[in-house]
Amino acid sequence: MRTLSVLLIDDVSSMRRFIKSILERTFPDCFVDEANDGISAREKMEMVRYDLVLCDWGIPGLSGEDLLLWVRKQPHLQDIPFIMVTGFRDKEHVVRAKELGVSDYIVKPIAMDVLIQKIKEVNHNFKERSS
Repeated sequence: MRTLSVLLIDDVSSMRRFIKSILERTFPDCFVDEANDGISAREKMEMVRYDLVLCDWGIPGLSGEDLLLWVRKQPHLQDIPFIMVTGFRDKEHVVRAKELGVSDYIVKPIAMDVLIQKIKEVNHNFKERSS
């Protein structure tokens, strides 16, 4: 069974550490790669095929919105589950993310059980691997 891989994009290192620890505890065979801005995230996605992307909206370089738009236009990436994890809770951001093809949307602060449930919903491979 191959390792599942996640690209976690957030400019706040403590948030990345928190989410990464949740993922590693829940999905023991999961590899979590990190990026702190949209440009480095895009570079990583051009080189590695991830099973899931977790992305903050307000990241430097390319915003989460711009990165999602780019991902959905790439034939080899467009089907990757992409969850926006953000502090933006207003209807306009949620609607915009859905228009761009987000797989799901989580508002910070993050509830661990909500994060895990949404990951399992957008990629069933994670459902089979949780501890």
